[in-house]
Amino acid sequence: MADRIRVLLVDDDQEDFLIISDMLLEAENSRFELDWVQTYEAGLEAISRQEHDVYLLDYFMGRHNGLEVLKTAAETGCKAPVIFLTGHGNYEVDLKAMEAGASDYLVKGQFTAPVLERSIRYSIKSKRIEEELKESKEELKLLASQLLRAQEDERKRIAREIHDSIGSSLSAVKFCIDNVAGRLNEDPDVRDVLLTLSRAMEQAIDESRRIIADLRPSMLDDLGIISTIRWFCREFESIYSGIGVQKDIRIEESQIPENLKIIIFRIIQEAMNNGVKHSKAGKISLRLSLENGSIVLCVSDNGIGFDPAAAASKRQGAGFGLSSMRERAELSGGKFEIESKRQAGTTVMACWAIGPLSRHKTL
Repeated sequence: MADRIRVLLVDDDQEDFLIISDMLLEAENSRFELDWVQTYEAGLEAISRQEHDVYLLDYFMGRHNGLEVLKTAAETGCKAPVIFLTGHGNYEVDLKAMEAGASDYLVKGQFTAPVLERSIRYSIKSKRIEEELKESKEELKLLASQLLRAQEDERKRIAREIHDSIGSSLSAVKFCIDNVAGRLNEDPDVRDVLLTLSRAMEQAIDESRRIIADLRPSMLDDLGIISTIRWFCREFESIYSGIGVQKDIRIEESQIPENLKIIIFRIIQEAMNNGVKHSKAGKISLRLSLENGSIVLCVSDNGIGFDPAAAASKRQGAGFGLSSMRERAELSGGKFEIESKRQAGTTVMACWAIGPLSRHKTL
């Protein structure tokens, strides 16, 4: 025996109810249980209980229509498929029904019992697949979020390891070399060799500090995001002396949730590095502010610009950077946009609506 399918018909015409009832009784492959309500209000009340597997809605019901029912049903969390029934079939009505989220659209008097049965079965199956895809998408987003968190934790661990072991060892060796070199005034050749080694050790220390900063700037944990941004901009200008960085920070440290600080820093880091590597910019502007209850980040440059769609499709070079920034912003509950045109510069924008810290996803 086939599983019972619970159907709700929302239609103000009793004749339509009798026709639909007879059609469902004729079904060969399914067993239906049909309920019927005649008004817009009764339909909304019945749908809100979510006791049915599929809804058949009359497109026109007095001063109301099925689109209103469908919209309200979606807002109340209805997950069952909706099939529109109408006596006035045309392309415009069909299009509106599909855009509103209807699973199918049937014209009264033009469909048979097998057609109705097939429409119901297909709609239920399609809706189930749609819900499964949504659940899979949410699971993938959660997994991606966890992977990013794990990546940041690993970066932090490696940076600490380098600082505590390699960095300390290099500093100790340099101290010993300098100490010994100071005692070898009577042998200039040996002293010169030691001083050369000392300079090499100093370069190694500087390089280890750079690696640590790239992995996870300790300043972010010690002093916060505002100080880290200012430090990063100073370092950036010292390395790329031909590029000016204009900062406009209009937000307090306490107004930025902890979980967003590393996200904001990574987006700034990627956007500014892209400005150097790909955009050939001479000036970069950075703005971080609190606007209408949202944290807004904007990084723009005056470089050569590019085609964002083409870069994203290639998934190479800047394309990976764009994908990474968008992923970080959206997985942390934010929105991400990029505007760029050839010879007109590039602007990267991200924003997060802030509320109770518990509402933010953690990365």
